[in-house]
Amino acid sequence: MRLKLLLGSLAAAILMAWSPVEASASEATPAEAPAKVRYSRTRPPKKGKSNAAPAKTKANAEPKAKSAESKAAAKPKAAGKKNANAPRKQGAAKKGAAKKGAKAGESRVAAPSANYRAFKVNVPYAAAVIQNLAFEWQTGRKMTVDIPVMWSFSDLTDRHGLRTIAIQPEARWWPGANPGYGHFLGAHLNLAWFNARWNDYRYQADSMPLMGAGISYGYRLNFTPNWGMEFNIGAGYAYMEYDRFYNIENGAKIDRRSYHYFGITRVGLSLVYRF
Repeated sequence: MRLKLLLGSLAAAILMAWSPVEASASEATPAEAPAKVRYSRTRPPKKGKSNAAPAKTKANAEPKAKSAESKAAAKPKAAGKKNANAPRKQGAAKKGAAKKGAKAGESRVAAPSANYRAFKVNVPYAAAVIQNLAFEWQTGRKMTVDIPVMWSFSDLTDRHGLRTIAIQPEARWWPGANPGYGHFLGAHLNLAWFNARWNDYRYQADSMPLMGAGISYGYRLNFTPNWGMEFNIGAGYAYMEYDRFYNIENGAKIDRRSYHYFGITRVGLSLVYRF
């Protein structure tokens, strides 16, 4: 009997304990459901395919396509500009090549030899109807030899004239770096045969030519690698023996004389061509 009562009271206690648990569970369920809904609303969307993505890609693709089209359109313009400028550049290149070729041709034509060699004409002598030509060449690092030859076979007038053949070899020393430019000093010899008429008399060297020697100073100025001008003046001594005649046709001989001369023995203003 007591056992039945104990079991009955135990069952009643269990029922009383179970009923509040179910009530609390039933009451908590409606409150928890909205929390789950709020959580689902705030949850970020899962990665995957969506309808907005194609719109974005199309929107991004359109500017890219436009930029590609603009670049493709700009390339023909740039190519057109390059093609338009190409003839100008080719023309400029041809002109530059022609100028370089001309300069190279000039240098080939105008380049003088390593050793100094030159032909010269004394302009004052030529103006006085005395033909002349000189040749100079280098013999040492600062030494040259100059050999001018002068000749004349005509008279200026009936009472004035000079017929002569003369030669004046000269050794020159150039203090500069190279011969053929700047200052020089020289020592020369004189040798001449002459037949000169002046006013009342005619002077003729017959058996013995004029002979002499002297020293000179000069300066050479170059205009181009080939062309230049040279000035020189010299003084020294000369000895001559000559016959004197009356200055008429078939004039008689008057006497025979000799003369010792001191003074200017060489003067020149020469046009020079170096080769």
